[in-house]
Amino acid sequence: MLIVTQHWWPHGASSKVGKIYLEAMKKYPDDKTISKPILRSAIWAVKDGSFSITVSSIQSGKVKESMDLAMKRLLMLAESIDGFKYEIHIAYDLVEGMPLIGLAAPE
Repeated sequence: MLIVTQHWWPHGASSKVGKIYLEAMKKYPDDKTISKPILRSAIWAVKDGSFSITVSSIQSGKVKESMDLAMKRLLMLAESIDGFKYEIHIAYDLVEGMPLIGLAAPE
C-alpha cells in the first residue's frame, strides 16, 4: 500500500513552507517501521501557487500509523501558513490493485 499526500500553497509562501516543513520533519521524523519514502517531494508551479506531492510505501499493518504521521506533519503546515491545503490518499500499488480489475497478481 502507498500513502500519497498532495499539497497546495499560495504564491510567495514557499520559503515559509520550506522552513515549517523542515521543522515538521525534525519533530516527526521518518520511521521506516511505518513507511518508506519513494518520492520525498516533487514540486511545481500551478495557477494559484505551488503544488507538491509525496509518495511512501506503507509497511504491512501500519496504515493508521502512516496516516497519523502524515497528518501531524501536514497540520503543522496548515496551522502555520494561510492558504495551505492538503489531501491524503491511501492507494494500492500495482500488484495489490490487480485483483480489483480482475487480473491475478504475479507470484
